[in-house]
Amino acid sequence: MHYLPALRLFFPGGVCNEYRLRNGGVEFRCDEGRWRVLDASDIELHHRFDTQVSRWLRRYTLDPNPYLLQPAEGSSA
Repeated sequence: MHYLPALRLFFPGGVCNEYRLRNGGVEFRCDEGRWRVLDASDIELHHRFDTQVSRWLRRYTLDPNPYLLQPAEGSSA
């Protein structure tokens, strides 16, 4: 049996957010609701704030952070 990489985050009050990699995308659901595909802006926010989700994605994807901020042109950084 094949299992999809998945992450479960538990919060006070019994809330559970689940994430999984499926068909090249990241899916999310809250409290066993319907799965939805995260769009690029959702994933970017996770990377910008270095959330548990972004750390999990770095472990399971080839591109560890597709939203890595590039230094502005002309900057020395």
